[in-house]
Amino acid sequence: MPDWLIPLVFVALLVPVAVALRRMGELFVVEVRGRDVFAVRGRIPGRLLDDLGDVLRDHDGLRLRAVVRDNRAELDVARGEIDPGMRQRLRNVISLWPVAKIRNAPVRRGDARRAKRPA
Repeated sequence: MPDWLIPLVFVALLVPVAVALRRMGELFVVEVRGRDVFAVRGRIPGRLLDDLGDVLRDHDGLRLRAVVRDNRAELDVARGEIDPGMRQRLRNVISLWPVAKIRNAPVRRGDARRAKRPA
């Protein structure tokens, strides 16, 4: 048996464990495409998705992960960049939602909410 095979098998077994550990505290992932906010993974209440759509309507390509920290939901930027003012608005939106309500929401994979157009 080649010497390189054992480390390769070890890495192949370790990668799924690392991904599972990273997603353990994850509540949901949303992505902004155009003026739509899509639920990519996880559970998210429809009203929360609407509220995020209102805040994120002009941030195409942004991907956010909601995670549990200190028994509260917090948002991390997985892809893209946001300014400190936008970060505060997102904190304000997510702080209104207890973790239990988010965890008990229906699964909304692929569900899109169109952000309201400004008048």
